[in-house]
Amino acid sequence: MTNRKIYLTALCATLTTLSFAPAAFAEDNGFNVGIDYGRTEAKKYCENITNCSDSDNGPKFEVGYDFNKNVGIELGYTSFGKFVETSSDSISLTQKSNAVTLSVIGTLPVNEMFAVYGRFGYARYDTNNSGTVEGVPVKDENGNSPFWGAGVKFNLNEQFALRLEYQDYRDLSDSAGRKDDVQGLFGGVTYRF
Repeated sequence: MTNRKIYLTALCATLTTLSFAPAAFAEDNGFNVGIDYGRTEAKKYCENITNCSDSDNGPKFEVGYDFNKNVGIELGYTSFGKFVETSSDSISLTQKSNAVTLSVIGTLPVNEMFAVYGRFGYARYDTNNSGTVEGVPVKDENGNSPFWGAGVKFNLNEQFALRLEYQDYRDLSDSAGRKDDVQGLFGGVTYRF
């Protein structure tokens, strides 16, 4: 994905520019909020379908609590945007999806300014479908799905941090009798208080 290269380039430029800025991890515990923006892509929806788009951009919002510098939890909302849009002889479908997520986050500080982290959680997704598959109207879908993520975090100061994260949602939605995994790459900022 071209956007992944853009996000990674922006992160590297930020890390290089701010590598000498004074920053330190805030206290070991506390609340935080975050806002991210990214690109999501369905893995298999558009296989063997012409005129099919399987990716879109969307925001992600989180509220979390860190129990210590290594373990935290996060409640979030992710908009996957309109990640399926197709029109062919047998399928005319538009699909918009979002999810409310709950996850456990494990963080490994590399130094005072930089950390890597991973998450594992569960997503409650809602998918709004419009269109038909072989003349049959497609119904809206909702359900539960596990997901995981991995990312890097760069502390600007004791309150603000930049982060870049890859996420993978399993068996999200059901279109034309099959489920699909959705990947996303998100970049954003968190505020700790």
